[in-house]
Amino acid sequence: MNWMGVFNEVEINGSPTFVLTTSQIHSSNSSDEAAIDSGVEPLFLCPLRRFHSEQDRKENSERLRDGDRFVPFHDSPHFPYRAQQDEPLPDGSKWYEQSCKLPVIPLYWCNNKELEDEQICMCGNLTVGTDYYFCLGCDKRYHKECVESPLEIKHPFHPRHSLQLFMSTSDCNMCCDRCGIFLLLSCYRCTSCNFTLHPLCAMKPIPIVKNHPKRHPHPLTFFPRQDSLSCNVCGVIKKFPTYICVRCDFVVHRDCINFPYVIKISRHLHRVAFTSSLPSGGWSCGVCRRKIDNHYGAYTCQQCNNYFVHTRCALREDVWDGEELEGVPEELDVVVEPFETIADGIILHFTHGHHMRLEMSLTYDHTRVCQACVLPIYEGLFYACMDQCDFILHDSCANAPRRIQHALHPYPVTLKAVGSEHGSGQFHCSACSQRGCGFAYERFDGFILDVTCASVSEPFHYQGHEHLLFLALDPEEKPKCHVCKSEPKGNVLNCIECDFVLCFMCATLPYKVKCKHDKHYLTFRYWEEASDSDWCEICEGKLILEAQDLYYDGPYANEGTTWFYECTECCTTLHIRCLLGKHRYMKPGQTITVYRKTSMMFMGKKLICHILHNDSNSRPICSGRECSRRCPFNSVYKVDAEIFCSLDCATALRND
Repeated sequence: MNWMGVFNEVEINGSPTFVLTTSQIHSSNSSDEAAIDSGVEPLFLCPLRRFHSEQDRKENSERLRDGDRFVPFHDSPHFPYRAQQDEPLPDGSKWYEQSCKLPVIPLYWCNNKELEDEQICMCGNLTVGTDYYFCLGCDKRYHKECVESPLEIKHPFHPRHSLQLFMSTSDCNMCCDRCGIFLLLSCYRCTSCNFTLHPLCAMKPIPIVKNHPKRHPHPLTFFPRQDSLSCNVCGVIKKFPTYICVRCDFVVHRDCINFPYVIKISRHLHRVAFTSSLPSGGWSCGVCRRKIDNHYGAYTCQQCNNYFVHTRCALREDVWDGEELEGVPEELDVVVEPFETIADGIILHFTHGHHMRLEMSLTYDHTRVCQACVLPIYEGLFYACMDQCDFILHDSCANAPRRIQHALHPYPVTLKAVGSEHGSGQFHCSACSQRGCGFAYERFDGFILDVTCASVSEPFHYQGHEHLLFLALDPEEKPKCHVCKSEPKGNVLNCIECDFVLCFMCATLPYKVKCKHDKHYLTFRYWEEASDSDWCEICEGKLILEAQDLYYDGPYANEGTTWFYECTECCTTLHIRCLLGKHRYMKPGQTITVYRKTSMMFMGKKLICHILHNDSNSRPICSGRECSRRCPFNSVYKVDAEIFCSLDCATALRND
């Protein structure tokens, strides 16, 4: 016989509930446990041993292919374990020697009053808590569900077919249909419908009736058919546990019942609250910018009459901070000024110890860069240190708020002089993925936003496109940027009216810049305005780059990526990288720490790198072994006595 899990209706605390029980089913190729046959309460094996046994069976089975994502379990969880105990494996060992070293000792059930320490179960999903099984052989704790999981379950979430217990392989890359967490070691699965559950989710009791007066005035009843009903809270049709109210024609997913009522999201200034019905009119979501159906619930701002957000858009991890704010008084955000005004036009900025005077830039000097954004001072107002040091700030950078709530992160971020505070002297921006040495908005969880990317807000007016751009796409989507043709890792800006997509690295490219060899401004242009005969004035290469041009690997070098800068008065054309450099936010005069890849060291060789202006009469030749060309960019990188045109050349693989 084998054992099948079946959900039966019982009463818990006066409420009807589906609870998993086990029943025997006959099998022609199994011999049941003596302890069970004798009517004694069954004992259970170590799940780690059971898992390794299935792994060994997979490796020695000719029926299974290497690409199989799921492998069926064959061994019962019960103790004692009879199947093939004495049959040796190909390496001469026994089955029980592959995991737990004490196969004759069953697991012990522990029921503690207090949590001793947080230990993760073998399944990798949750801590075991106070109630768990303990194995003396491997000195580990396991969830009750992970230990007692039968080979087959008839589940109310999927009444049409039984769910079989499978081992999920490393190629699985799928999630549980109940909790959305990745499958790690084992799962219950319907091979016909691809419906999958973690053992913890599959074996949990299911309330048949739920009372949730805040969400709905009447009791809600469990309804197993989930693939044809749209939820009144989130408006989505999906295979998910569903509860209904027949008298009101009300349907709600199990997880939507407990959605928060008042929250703060990163895309709006005020708090938003859930409403079950929207006023008449055509509304669009403040996050994804798609239409909102008035018949379903959404989040709305009580202070703004026309701001609404889809329920699931508002609760995205990159939008909501996870806190329920109903009944929590709203605190006013205390504004901390970035500088102290000493006199008219004289300030003391929080990042610098000397007084700074407001000045007007009349001539362009490429060696003078803002300490915050690390971009040149072209013209206009800026603050300069009065103590004869080279610390200068654009007027806008000096006025950058000390603390902001940015649309890219659910928590507020704080402005810091990150380049000088970090041990390596540099940082990587979470939006544009570029290295920087200037100021950045930072949070302790690792999120860093340089001041240029932080200035991007919705709606974003990009001078290279006729429509406004928004952060409307889900971060999981991987569209190509229309400028650099790359697939950014994080959020992108996109047009609602057409398919134009822009990554943050390209969105922060200056539309007008100056070059030390030209007295006029150069303007950002599209490739349709160039021809095959045009060339770059700096590198003297073709303006329209080819994908195989190895010197211009990476962004702005892919086939079709031919945006460029042009001076219409002088007919000067320049590549983006030749004008701005490969690392345009790296500050000359800064010393940083980098690691060179080596074949002999796992972590790489630590290097002290000095960033210098490339303004000598003769451009130096790059010491990179795969480069060996004259350094074309505004900055060079000096390591010991060697000069490199970029950090990629400086950190390239070597055998030393």
